[in-house]
Amino acid sequence: MVSVRVATEAEQQSWQESWRERLNSHFGWYADPAARQQKVERRLGSRQRALSATVLVAESDGQVVGQLALGVSPTADPSEAFVHDLHAAGDEQVAGALLEAARRYAAEQGVQRLGAVTPTGDPVVDALFGTLQLRAQQMVKDVSLPVVLPDGLTGRPMSPEEYGPWLSGEIVGYAEDITASGSATAEAARARSDREFAELLPDGLATAGHSLWTLCDDGQAVAHIWLRHGHAPSMGYVFGVNVHEGHRGKGYGRAVMLLGERETAAAGDAQLGLNVFGSNTVARNLYDRLGYRIVDQFRSTDL
Repeated sequence: MVSVRVATEAEQQSWQESWRERLNSHFGWYADPAARQQKVERRLGSRQRALSATVLVAESDGQVVGQLALGVSPTADPSEAFVHDLHAAGDEQVAGALLEAARRYAAEQGVQRLGAVTPTGDPVVDALFGTLQLRAQQMVKDVSLPVVLPDGLTGRPMSPEEYGPWLSGEIVGYAEDITASGSATAEAARARSDREFAELLPDGLATAGHSLWTLCDDGQAVAHIWLRHGHAPSMGYVFGVNVHEGHRGKGYGRAVMLLGERETAAAGDAQLGLNVFGSNTVARNLYDRLGYRIVDQFRSTDL
């Protein structure tokens, strides 16, 4: 029989060391060791920011057979408790007991939602978390191979005349994506969107480390992509992709992503990362076809 309790101080320390090892393995395919280390430390840091350092352990016949780490969400949302790690060595009963205990513990703290980050690489745990709503996922792709745009399509830097309308549309669209993902109310999502765009692009098109590109078909602008170069060591990042209304469903989404991959490699980065909201199935399917690999998935359920 499996029982669950709060870990002792020694067990918390043991879990912390084992979690670091698992994270190193999980992020081991990042091209640059410095990027891998950055991801590991960032994940460890999210755990350290927890309002209460809570590690639950599962026992069977007096032996610890699994651990679950519960803290606040990476966005520090006080209404959400967050499972940062669940290790059950492939045992379905252990994983289920730990997650159920986490639900009860979170409810006792008065929070409204339980979130989690997956995949862990443990099929049992991944399947268990798969029952929770997918809010977003992080994906990465190597961009070392040459990129050739389809015939008739070209890329150029976004013009100052395009920037204003693009920015207004992206702020609204990002807020709608946040709301649709279930991560925040419409009002909170709009405030977050306004804040993040102001922080990320303080100097507009001239913001250091960022580039905005326009995809053109026979000279006509049909799509845009926003890139951050050196987002992590040897890694660029896609902050935004937009295909103009009236031009969707024609392959321009794929083409503008190829443009972004080309410019990422030209800027000296070996990989390109992105975040896609769970509700955006069209984009997720596109990135799958383009060969992007899922790094993490963020899921949640109401309590």
